[in-house]
This record gives sequence, C-alpha cells and structure tokens, in this order.
Amino acid sequence: MSKILSEIIDIIEKNTLTLKDYKRFRELGRKVDGADLVEYSSYDEKMKLRLPEIAEKEGHYNWLEPEDED
Repeated sequence: MSKILSEIIDIIEKNTLTLKDYKRFRELGRKVDGADLVEYSSYDEKMKLRLPEIAEKEGHYNWLEPEDED
C-alpha cells in the first residue's frame, strides 16, 4: 500500500470529518495511480456518503470539488 493511500484511509476512518480533511482527501486522490486506483475508488464512495456530515458543519455545499458536484 502506498503512503498516499495510507493517508487517504486515515482520513476516511476518522470519526469526525472536517472541510480540511475533505480537501486533503481530494488532493491526495488526484495523485493516486496504478494498483491503488481500484482500492481508492471504494474510499471515494465512502467520502461521498460522508459529504452531508461536512455540509452540516459548514452550513452549505459551496465547498464541493468539481468531482463531487452532481
């Protein structure tokens, strides 16, 4: 497992996510390649499920990165 994927896992497994965590997760996700891509995709889905948790703290969704805007 790469160092990048390890940090991604650490972020997604936090009990409470912050906007800073989200932004770091997205930054790291853009660097994932090779064999880690398949595993990363499952963590990406987990992050998408946790977006409402962050939005509740922020009061809006204006902070979403382009890959999460649907």
